[in-house]
Amino acid sequence: METSKAGTGSKRKRVVLTLKQKIEICQRLEKGEKRSQIMNEFNIGSSTIYDIKHQKEELLKFYTSSESSRSADKRRTLKKPKLEELDRVLYEWFALKRLQGVPMTGTILIEKAKEFYTKLQLTESCAFSEGWLTCFKLRHGIRHLDMSGKNTAADCEAAGSYCDHFAKIVAEHGLSPDQIYNADETGLFWRCLPESVLAGSGEASAAGFKKNKDRITVLVCANAAGTHQIKLFVVGKSKNPCAFKNLRHLPVRYSAQSNSWMDVQLFTHWFHYIFVPSVKQHFRKNGKPEDSKCILLLDNCRAHPPESKLVSGNIFVIYLPPKVTALIQPMDQGIIENLKCHYRKDFLRKLLSNNEKITEFQKAYSLKDAVYNLACAWKLVKPQTLRRAWHKLWPNVSLSSDEEFKDFRIRQKKSTVMEMALMMKNVRSDENPMCKLSEQELELWVDVDKDVSVVHVLSDDEIIKSVLNPTKERESERETDEELHEVRVSWAKAAEAFQVVLKFAETQNCYTVQDVIRLHLLHSTFLQKKQDYFKQADIQDLFKKVLIHKGSGDPHNENAEPGGDPCMVVTDLDDPSHVIDTDPSDNV
Repeated sequence: METSKAGTGSKRKRVVLTLKQKIEICQRLEKGEKRSQIMNEFNIGSSTIYDIKHQKEELLKFYTSSESSRSADKRRTLKKPKLEELDRVLYEWFALKRLQGVPMTGTILIEKAKEFYTKLQLTESCAFSEGWLTCFKLRHGIRHLDMSGKNTAADCEAAGSYCDHFAKIVAEHGLSPDQIYNADETGLFWRCLPESVLAGSGEASAAGFKKNKDRITVLVCANAAGTHQIKLFVVGKSKNPCAFKNLRHLPVRYSAQSNSWMDVQLFTHWFHYIFVPSVKQHFRKNGKPEDSKCILLLDNCRAHPPESKLVSGNIFVIYLPPKVTALIQPMDQGIIENLKCHYRKDFLRKLLSNNEKITEFQKAYSLKDAVYNLACAWKLVKPQTLRRAWHKLWPNVSLSSDEEFKDFRIRQKKSTVMEMALMMKNVRSDENPMCKLSEQELELWVDVDKDVSVVHVLSDDEIIKSVLNPTKERESERETDEELHEVRVSWAKAAEAFQVVLKFAETQNCYTVQDVIRLHLLHSTFLQKKQDYFKQADIQDLFKKVLIHKGSGDPHNENAEPGGDPCMVVTDLDDPSHVIDTDPSDNV
């Protein structure tokens, strides 16, 4: 826009930027471009620059959540709608339905808006006219799509053409399988039991189990060579789960979201602060330059931000085209399925070895147990499995033939079910109803949460609650301290348990010499840690004695015992926590 050529005292013509221009300005400022150059180019003042920087988070949030970038091309303000709560709830409902593949029309949106208007008990008038619908679509970048033609759930033609495109990208950048990664989210019902069991001929009925829907989202990521598995990223509902109390180390990276879903903020954080450092460390470990190129392959998910936001040096992201995920995305070609198979086997093994009732075991099985089992299951996924999963997208990286790959997923599931069936044969069926499960029931249980993170089936009331109260935990889902209360184990008890395990392993034929040696090495490490711990405790105990000795001259000192040594301090060595958990005033 041309500026006025009047005198120096004349005002500059008013310029109203589009949201796209504002986002461009934010990006250029991040790159270190001079403000004066941007001001001259867009004919704006310094105050406008500061306003745009202040709006940066809101602008990016709108841009990443829009169905189409064309809304940012035309829209100029982030003015909030008249009925903001209704607008947010309706858009969340729309987004979830589109994620499920449900076709939407303007009439459906208007009718649903009226329904939400009643449920929210709003009193402010609204016409719900065509004009209102147009404004709603413009606010959220909703565009019209033609549903006719050969539009199917999975686009085989697009998948085939993308494989050629992917091969060109790899050749152009000179990448090896070690430099190409894939990540994908999956949902896990972490303490779900089978819903039914088989009844014997003499039984009128068999006890079933109520389906537990406690869910977490797990982000799985590995490279095409199968040489690097990124630590699992788990998203739960509670920010500080009671089960994690007193834990010093977690085998996974954990974060929280109100509905335990992945979102743009969490994924961006994972990319920059978990994925990128882990890849660089892997490169250093293998003698490659830290700034080597790396590609992360992702599917088109609402939780994944634009490619421009997922760049760090030579590490960048490329997206798969729509409707090819089930066909060629590596994580969906057996890796996630294999992870869940190992998890279910470990869950069943713990359940069968537990002497409590099944319902009591399920209640006591905490989120801490789940994440440790997940981490163990992730370690059990073989490099060969990781390589095979790339066969459809990148045939050259897999060492298996087409015939071997074709039956791979079927064979691994059958193997899991067979192992579970063998486990149950060693337990008396009258002691545990789980032993009455058929192979078909076990197979259904392994797949009980298949694609649960892809299709979020929520009721209207749950959508309203999640949108209006995003940080408030539901009382029914909050873990109680009574359920997850853990007694603190002393060093003496731990040492005694270690000795029992060693004696047991040394007398059992199922343990090899190497297994026993590993246990002895672990025991040696434990004894060294115990020695270091008590050495520090003795130092603190000595300071405490000195303080008590200094205070023994006071006739009102409660610590001084009549007729006894004023320096004597009685401590329970079986529980050194009494030594270290002293009042801060006792420390020197």
